[in-house]
Amino acid sequence: MRTHYVGDTCLDDARLAKDLATSDSIAWSEAYSDYVFGGAWKSCMLWARGGSAGDGVVTHYDHDRPAAFSEFADQLPYLRELISTVADLDRLNFVRLAKVQNSVIIPHRDLLELGDLADETRNAHRMHIPLATNEDCFFNEGDTVFRMRKGEVWFLDASEIHSVAVLSSQERVHLMFDFVDVPSAKPLISVEGASPDAGIPADRTVKRPPLTEADHAHLMRLADVLTLETVNEIFSIVIKKHFRCDGGEGFVWNTMIDIARAAEDPAVLPHVKELRRHYTLERSA
Repeated sequence: MRTHYVGDTCLDDARLAKDLATSDSIAWSEAYSDYVFGGAWKSCMLWARGGSAGDGVVTHYDHDRPAAFSEFADQLPYLRELISTVADLDRLNFVRLAKVQNSVIIPHRDLLELGDLADETRNAHRMHIPLATNEDCFFNEGDTVFRMRKGEVWFLDASEIHSVAVLSSQERVHLMFDFVDVPSAKPLISVEGASPDAGIPADRTVKRPPLTEADHAHLMRLADVLTLETVNEIFSIVIKKHFRCDGGEGFVWNTMIDIARAAEDPAVLPHVKELRRHYTLERSA
């Protein structure tokens, strides 16, 4: 399935607010924060293999045990009820409550490190339900930038290169569902009025002006200050530019390679190429 809007689920704002307030006292994991520039990517596991909250790294769970609610979910009754209501629990592998603010996420593919797992235990389908978001929260796949609204259900093709920008001090909070790919007559997610796979609706797509030659020239000047110590800062600038201007397919990685090639430090280019390999081509568990 390609990335698409599925439908809406009606959220109980009062009960949701109570659970999110309770979640502040939970020990959130910062696993996968190496994907993030600006802050941390925080998550807490609500449903996992073996029912353990664990450390948030999906390859660290016992995939030979059945999935179940974690002790964190027991503290969040509304979110536990919501998960039970909308998801096919027979195929549900993981559910994480994830939050991020004032950050961008490096363009990457997910699932690369899960190739050795059996089909019946490997994450294959991903759904998102935004619980708290705003107009400065963006998702990107390919050259398309779009917003997901609170309470909407989205299928995301995590095997495609994608990235995220949360250009706000307000936390973006999502429920992330991962399902296994085994035959079933039931839908992965049950929501009233679910629509067929029509892709990304036009009114969710962000219209960006084309990147100008002057914009590109300004970005290339970053080569003057690009070193191994400043790679993350330069990456963040390029990613933010991508969410504001349309530089075409593969803009972020292509631009970073070009800037690295022009940098004085000869160690930068192989480092950026290795980052691209790790985040988009192959990655070990």
